[in-house]
Amino acid sequence: MHPLRRTPSEIALELMNCIDSAGGSASKWDLIKILGNESQFQYWVEEFMIRDKFITTSAGAEHRVYKKTESGELFHRLLKNGSIMRAFVKVSGRKLRRGL
Repeated sequence: MHPLRRTPSEIALELMNCIDSAGGSASKWDLIKILGNESQFQYWVEEFMIRDKFITTSAGAEHRVYKKTESGELFHRLLKNGSIMRAFVKVSGRKLRRGL
């Protein structure tokens, strides 16, 4: 039986929660455990979260660490509030979507 598929907002929320639960800076491995593989890490973290400045990266004592930016903090608060995220989805198309 296949596990339930996560929505993009659930994945993003898990990534942000991971950074918080790791004391504000997560390792690459912490984030890969959520995403499943290196390819998804590249897509989600490198091509989305870092490029859009929700997360920054820096060299730690032993490896690279990933931290939320100020924009990332706001994004995380919005992700936690499901009703706001549903409203964004409704208004994100050409016309207001029904039934979301």
